[in-house]
Amino acid sequence: MTRLELAIGAVLRLGTVVSSVLLAIGLVMALAGSRGDLAGLLLDMGLVILLATPAARVVVSVIAYVRERDWTFVVLTVVVLVALGASVVAAYL
Repeated sequence: MTRLELAIGAVLRLGTVVSSVLLAIGLVMALAGSRGDLAGLLLDMGLVILLATPAARVVVSVIAYVRERDWTFVVLTVVVLVALGASVVAAYL
């Protein structure tokens, strides 16, 4: 496996594990009826991390392509990153 594939795998794994743990803890707390505000915060954080994980993968790809000086893939990956950012902005407007 290449260095890029290993880095992307690590980012995806970390995002998935962290979001899963936060969601599980928040769900257990919400179902137990204790600390509803903290449970809601943990659930929100878990969802945000889960949704941000693919964007983090694209950022890692941009950094790797810049280091490799592969400008074609840098441009294409930045276009994908801009599209992701524009969709987030559009969702709030």
